[in-house]
Amino acid sequence: MRATPSRLGAAAAATLLTAVALTGCSAGAAAGCAPEASSGLGSESVRVSGAFGSAPTVSFAKPLHVQDTQVSTVIRGSGAPIEPAQQVVADVTFLDATTGEVATASEYKGDAAAARFVVGNVPLPGLRKALVCAQVGDRLAAVIPPYQGIPAESRPASISAGDSIVAVVDVRQAYLARADGVPQVMAGGLPSVVLGADGRPGITLPEGNPPSTLQVADLRTGSGAVLRRGDTAVVQFTAVVWKPGDAQNGALADSSWTDGAPRVLQLTEGQNVKGLITALIGQRVGSQVLAVLPPSEAYGQQSTGQVPAGASLVYVVDVLGR
Repeated sequence: MRATPSRLGAAAAATLLTAVALTGCSAGAAAGCAPEASSGLGSESVRVSGAFGSAPTVSFAKPLHVQDTQVSTVIRGSGAPIEPAQQVVADVTFLDATTGEVATASEYKGDAAAARFVVGNVPLPGLRKALVCAQVGDRLAAVIPPYQGIPAESRPASISAGDSIVAVVDVRQAYLARADGVPQVMAGGLPSVVLGADGRPGITLPEGNPPSTLQVADLRTGSGAVLRRGDTAVVQFTAVVWKPGDAQNGALADSSWTDGAPRVLQLTEGQNVKGLITALIGQRVGSQVLAVLPPSEAYGQQSTGQVPAGASLVYVVDVLGR
């Protein structure tokens, strides 16, 4: 059956996404990775044709049911195995395993139209199980039982509570879970940073007044692609207020870590805080950057959210992708 593309938005992706189908080759663990699902008779019975990144043609004997998620690899990709904490970009087609009908599908129009989600945050256990240890460039075929499938509040009307799901997933991109560059020694006088087990930074402000000019220091130096003006950067960051004597001094100004997913920043004037853009241009993927923004590089004399007028901002940014 030819998948009929329909828009699978970010919210739908976070609810519906799952793993991919096979045509002749079993899913294998990348070196050093322990997969959470394996291939079986169910996933091996799914036949998928079509080029990676295009709407697949899917066929299987109906009805198809499994007791646990099974996943097989149709097209083999490359790169490091995917971890639950990573954000991926993927095209997905879901089919009702009882009727064979397409329930929902991506548009298959490139990265911008694909679903973007953190593997471990998706509320389909079968999706996580199928994607852990997959690689960028994989086309996967997964068969997911009802109890590991789409939650009732998000389930398409065409899929009943007792139906298994067949999912075909093209893994287009996978971003770092945290900065993995080489640690650097920082000069004194700047805020200190301590990382939690998951990479979340804690920022301690020094005594005294913040610097009057933009300060940028590398906490880790990555080896990936260089960020250029106009690029789109995928980042995790935390920002705190630095304004001695103010009640908000040290307060959290913003953080992607509290969202449960990285953010996408456009490195273009007017799109984000001026000093943050300046600090990130020229950085490499895998780097972790400390940036101290004086008011002139932040919000100036305008207050916004938790940031009082005339405040400096301290950012710690993990550059996860471009």
